[in-house]
Amino acid sequence: KTSVLRGASVTIPCHYEDKYKSRVKYWCSGYYWTSCESLKRTDSPIRASDKVSISDDPAQGVFTVTMRGLKTGDTGWYWCAVEIGRYGTPDDRASLYLTVTEDAAVPYVVNATVTGQIGGEVSVQCRYGHTYRSRQKQWCRSGDWSSCQTAGSPGTAGHGSVLITDHTAEGLFSVTVSGLRPEDQGWYWCDIGDRQLPVYLSVTNGKDE
Repeated sequence: KTSVLRGASVTIPCHYEDKYKSRVKYWCSGYYWTSCESLKRTDSPIRASDKVSISDDPAQGVFTVTMRGLKTGDTGWYWCAVEIGRYGTPDDRASLYLTVTEDAAVPYVVNATVTGQIGGEVSVQCRYGHTYRSRQKQWCRSGDWSSCQTAGSPGTAGHGSVLITDHTAEGLFSVTVSGLRPEDQGWYWCDIGDRQLPVYLSVTNGKDE
């Protein structure tokens, strides 16, 4: 599950195996896979006015879907999918539940994209309401749930050092990654209870942006 405030945008990373690099990827909506409505495909025309956009990065084995100007009616089940295109072989897919809300008590990430310089540091802030104060908070590399680190326990992410702090009184879960290396660039999740909030960490050679 992930959540976002009404009117905002969200970008979802969808990981896939190397054998699917040349396949068409798509994003669809619906509770049941068999009746899922395709919203955007990687072979679809690109239009700047589209509410939903999709981008594939075969080198990293991930495609991303961005949904803009979200309304509460956009709440529901969505699917990351890879088109297999063979008779009798179902498309590979994974589901995600998106909540679009006006309630700031539901967890959300303050800045979904953070940028830092090589050797420098970045900070990520994820906010939550009182019902999530006692829930476990974790910082995870997308596509590798074994990488998750729990609030209160410093560790490493790639080659960078990570400090995770849970400010329960403020409803703020903060992550600071220092000693950034190029390989730290990529997708991560703020994991708060039953909510996973996507964050993209960009590492540059120049000054912080």
